[in-house]
Amino acid sequence: MKYIVLMMLSLISVAASAEGFKTEKDTRDFSDALVSQIVNEKFQAAFDSAKPYWPLPEVEIDSIVNKISQQWPVVNQRFGKSVDAEFIRKESIGKSFLRYYYLHKFDNHAIYWRIDYYKPKEEWKINSVVFLDSLDVLYK
Repeated sequence: MKYIVLMMLSLISVAASAEGFKTEKDTRDFSDALVSQIVNEKFQAAFDSAKPYWPLPEVEIDSIVNKISQQWPVVNQRFGKSVDAEFIRKESIGKSFLRYYYLHKFDNHAIYWRIDYYKPKEEWKINSVVFLDSLDVLYK
């Protein structure tokens, strides 16, 4: 199992409106809290908190939670107990896209979470949430 890809949602245009974050600091604070909940395996709470800021139908977000919950025993078996998370870096594209990388550490290995935000006008909205076990992208 070279890659674990449980969710990959990119640039989905959905008519649903979502609340947004006012500042980049707000997106970082939210991302820190989201990853903290994920490390503690509170997937439903984590993604429920994202719903107001993610212009996806709630049923799709619930489907993501369901997939993670089904796959997580494999992650635990393979990588061991969840230990902690570490913020790695922020990237941006102009003034419209932000990306945060977090290392999710386990006893035997690590994965990373990537959280993307898009600012179409005045507020930041969640654009995608992804996790993978191939850490190559984190090396610079």
